[in-house]
Amino acid sequence: MGGEKNKVKWCNVRLSLSEHESLTARMRGTTSNSLSEYVRKVLFGGVVVTKVRDQSMDAFMEELIALRLELTAQGNNFNQVVRKLNAIPPSAEYLHWLVISEKHQRDLLIKIEHIQKRISDFSKLWLQE
Repeated sequence: MGGEKNKVKWCNVRLSLSEHESLTARMRGTTSNSLSEYVRKVLFGGVVVTKVRDQSMDAFMEELIALRLELTAQGNNFNQVVRKLNAIPPSAEYLHWLVISEKHQRDLLIKIEHIQKRISDFSKLWLQE
């Protein structure tokens, strides 16, 4: 392709409504940002990169989204339990379990954050961002 930055010449093509809709739909299925960019690539033999949806990845992402919601709920529930535990008058056994629960809480929150980060990474890949 020409590679020129400034596009100063026009090439008008008349299309029917259905032809224009078809062309626009094809362009949306690619990484082209505009109809002009897409048409230039097609006309001059440029590489047109198409977006492909993988049905198995769609199902996988639905499952990951549900898991993210569940992880968030579990983390919130665990925080509530620890808050209630902190409201109980201290005793030797209480202090022992409080230390253990706080360690588990930190571990859980780190794992939830890691899993949510991975889910976000997969989401961006799935959306082809």
